[in-house]
Amino acid sequence: MHKWYKGNIHTHTNESDGDSDPEVVVDYFVEHNYDFLVLSDHNHLTILDYGKDKPDLLLIPGEEVTIREPFNIHVGAVGIESYVEPVYGKDSLDTLNANIKAIQTANGIPILNHPNYKWAVDDKMIIKSENLKFFEVFNGGTHANDLGDMRDGNKKNTDQIWDSVLSSGKLIYGVATDDSHHYKVFHSTFSNPGRGWVMVKSNSDSQNDILENFEMGNFYSSTGVYISDIFIDKNEIRIDIDLNPTQIHILSPKITDQQFKTEFIGHNGEILSVSDDLAPSYKIKGDEKYIRAVITSSDGFKAWIQPYFLSD
Repeated sequence: MHKWYKGNIHTHTNESDGDSDPEVVVDYFVEHNYDFLVLSDHNHLTILDYGKDKPDLLLIPGEEVTIREPFNIHVGAVGIESYVEPVYGKDSLDTLNANIKAIQTANGIPILNHPNYKWAVDDKMIIKSENLKFFEVFNGGTHANDLGDMRDGNKKNTDQIWDSVLSSGKLIYGVATDDSHHYKVFHSTFSNPGRGWVMVKSNSDSQNDILENFEMGNFYSSTGVYISDIFIDKNEIRIDIDLNPTQIHILSPKITDQQFKTEFIGHNGEILSVSDDLAPSYKIKGDEKYIRAVITSSDGFKAWIQPYFLSD
């Protein structure tokens, strides 16, 4: 039987630039009912011995392969079997592609982290990249610039980046992460845990099943909106919003008091339909090229449904 499993795939400990021991970080996610966790320290494969006595939390090996100046490209490496040495190429695109390849050589899943960090990666580079299937549409850190730059129309927000890439015909999935670094002080100016995660639909919480379904796009991304089911066929997309999730967001305990707006989005970011139903649906016309959905709650939390490409 398939069910949803909650996981964070981008977080840090004091093995790189986090403020807490791996044990403290693991305990946080156990206490907050996560099902799986990736400790993704910068250029370091954090030892996962601690946590083996935590049967309710799957620890998946990971790393944030970090290329600093002059490129400032960070690529998440999920499920790697060995440490990945960062590779510096001749330019940004060459560097991105080289590190994607290095992560895949270690049998990991590459994820472009916070593309707008220092405005390092734009939609054009993602379109030209090779074998990149995931990027962060939401990053809970303090320097991710997810909203783009209102002063410069060339600096798109991450949803605009996503639609630009999808409209080029390239399939890419959007993930939400907290990119947490700070576990001692909780404040909006700190990169705290619990701000973004993925919900993977899988028939078990084994690493193989979780990663296999994640790679196939069987997940949604969230900052606080929960979904009980997603139904997609050639005629319709239907989403059932969960008002009674087993994992209540710590900042939004009264989930039944919320209202929701669902936007179904198509080619070039066109809003195809808007619904305030608790079971929003969209009838597929056949000329949309792709369809994705974003659900926003009345308290500002979101969920992103992965894109569905129509067959030619």
